[in-house]
Parts: sequence; C-alpha cells; structure tokens
Amino acid sequence: MNGILAPLFLLAGALFMTACTADSGKNTAEGSLMVNADIQLPSEISKNEEETFAVAVTQGKEAVEDASGVEFEIWKAKSKEDSEMIKAVHKGKGVYEINKTFNEDGVYFVQTHVTARDLHVMPKKEFIVGEVTEEELKKADEPVKTEDSSNEHSHH
Repeated sequence: MNGILAPLFLLAGALFMTACTADSGKNTAEGSLMVNADIQLPSEISKNEEETFAVAVTQGKEAVEDASGVEFEIWKAKSKEDSEMIKAVHKGKGVYEINKTFNEDGVYFVQTHVTARDLHVMPKKEFIVGEVTEEELKKADEPVKTEDSSNEHSHH
C-alpha cells in the first residue's frame, strides 16, 4: 500500500509546486506592467455646457488600444447612490472619452472603471462645476473606502 501512496503524494506535491510557480511568475509579470488610467478633466467646468472627460490608459509606456471596458461613473458629492455610469468611446492612442453636461453647480466625483488585459483599475477624482462655497467644499469630502484605496484589482 505504501508503494502506491508514495508516488501519489509525490505527484500531488509536484503539481502543487508547479501551480505556485506559474502563479507567482504571472503576478511578477503583471506587477511590472500594471495598467494605468489617468483621468483628464477640463480645467474649468461650467454648468449647462457640454464638457469632454477623457482617460488615458497605458501599460508601461504603451497606449492601451484594446481595453475591454471603459466607463465613467459620475456623482455629486454625498450622492454616490445616484451615480451615473457612462460608457466611454475609444478615440485612439489609448484615450477614451465621454461628453457630459451638468445642470447644477457643485462638487462632483468621477471614477473611471477600466478593464484591460485582465486588470481592472478605478482611479477617482474630485472636480467642481460652476461656483461653490468654501462650506460646500468642506462638506464634499468623502472618505475613501479601504476596498477602493488600491484602485487596482487583478484577476488571477
């Protein structure tokens, strides 16, 4: 009986070691080539005017032309439950864009959801539409959840 079990344990151990080695190699490769998403907003955003928001997606120094999904999630401060998801259009050279018109002055947030090359990144930026008071700015601060703080998720 020991003659049968020994080769099975040896085979199981070899398979386990192979799986660990393959997985750690994959993580090392991904770690050195993370997908980066740089949100680009107009310097000034006016109420009732169409604005263009963009995100430049890169991996290393290469523009990502083949992202499988790029969406912009936009919400007014303290109203994330009312957020709007807008699918971006690929414009070339790794740039994905949307057009958006805001009907109210205020403090807003934009978070891009970029899925590219088996990675998902979700950078977030705060921006102002029109005129806001100092008090509105202070009230707008949103704590960053631990889940979102890394802004990167790899799919193993």
